[in-house]
Amino acid sequence: NLQKIKDLRVISRTSTEKYRSNPKTVSEIAEELQVNYLVEGSGQKIGNEVLLSIQLIDTNEDSPIWSEQYKYQLDNVFELQNTIAKKIAFAIEANVTPKELALIDKKPTENIIAYDFYLKGLENQNEQSEEGLNKAILNFEKAIEQDSKYANAYAQIAICYFYLDVNKIEKKYLDKLNENADNALLYDSTSELPLIAKALYYLNVNEFKLAIPYLEKALDYNPNASSVVLFLSVIYSRVVPNTNKYLTYALKGVKL
Repeated sequence: NLQKIKDLRVISRTSTEKYRSNPKTVSEIAEELQVNYLVEGSGQKIGNEVLLSIQLIDTNEDSPIWSEQYKYQLDNVFELQNTIAKKIAFAIEANVTPKELALIDKKPTENIIAYDFYLKGLENQNEQSEEGLNKAILNFEKAIEQDSKYANAYAQIAICYFYLDVNKIEKKYLDKLNENADNALLYDSTSELPLIAKALYYLNVNEFKLAIPYLEKALDYNPNASSVVLFLSVIYSRVVPNTNKYLTYALKGVKL
């Protein structure tokens, strides 16, 4: 949710995941990532309740400037996520627009079981293997069985099919990729994932110019989307040469 705020530079999961079980200090992590703040948290689910401890650390002082514990019913997990995002944004005095607040408050689904399958799918996806992608598709499909209008789940299925086909001469999954991307856009055209999914279809059929508007629109909803910035820098470097745009996106990619 913090990634939706243009005033913030939010480091991508790809770059932060390595610190999960890493003994490095706050100042060492901050120096490597060039950040002013770290968000640290732990949580557990007990029955239908979620217990969370969150703190925001000022890396210059190496001390928490805000910390809180939460106990929420699982059905209200989106409200919890949104509340924490807004409290962090206000604690560091970020400039948050009404449009960004609305995006943060937006629920991806009303069905908590669907969301659970979705999160499992993301974990499979992060394995970055063909087996993981196929397991992810199954979990995203289970999410859709619970919520037939779950746009992000359709989008993630499309993204999985893109990576199953990428760099292959024979594209086996184009139709499935396109169908799921269209379903994602049908149910939500104002989030970055459905737009990314449709762009990936055009990338996979080598219609690079048609992918650009979808990728650039996705940045309106998530200006910190590192994958989008990466795709745009590659397109403007190799396919639709534009040195200025290439460097703009490449430098932004390095920062993310």
